[in-house]
Amino acid sequence: MWYRRLPRLFVVPHRPTRSTSPRLPWLPRDRTVPAAAPRWHHTVPESLKCAWQLHGDHLELRYANTLMRFDFVWLRDHCRSASCYNAKTNQRSLDTASVDLGIKPKAVRVDESTLFLTWPDGHVTRYGLEWLVKNSYEGQKQQVMHPRILWNAEIYRQAQVPSVDCQSFLETDEGLKEFLQNFLLYGIAFVENVTPTKEDTEILAERISLIR
Repeated sequence: MWYRRLPRLFVVPHRPTRSTSPRLPWLPRDRTVPAAAPRWHHTVPESLKCAWQLHGDHLELRYANTLMRFDFVWLRDHCRSASCYNAKTNQRSLDTASVDLGIKPKAVRVDESTLFLTWPDGHVTRYGLEWLVKNSYEGQKQQVMHPRILWNAEIYRQAQVPSVDCQSFLETDEGLKEFLQNFLLYGIAFVENVTPTKEDTEILAERISLIR
């Protein structure tokens, strides 16, 4: 009877498939397909270099040479629609506590100047792309970045960084600004004509920050 069962060993059950290519019987039938990597969506002319990508809890937006990351909760909470924000008082009307921490937009669209987000309840949020750049962490970081110079004795001597007079430092914003600019640029700054006493040194230090 074994010769009657033998053909059944080579019978491959049929499974509906979209592919029309024949399946070789010696290939494994069940294979784990790796999850597709998130891809960038381009929904505006490529010349504007604007694209977006959805992740589990946030949206990545690439615009104006800046790659930005926005949490979905933040995007819903900062909605500027008339029902969520009072433009006259610059206050939110939306109760932040009411926003679902697992919220995710069901549709995203970008045109030449605006990001559109449609939420599960049908509410539509609109953000200007320039507004997002200015209010994103990445955009603000670029604005506040100050140049730095790694220096040694020779570099500092060639730079000839001017010292700030004590009276100007204590009494004028220009003197304080000059001191802080030197400090941020080189990591060191000098104040001249300081009375060599503990009390005057404390007054000088308190002009910059609290003494701990």
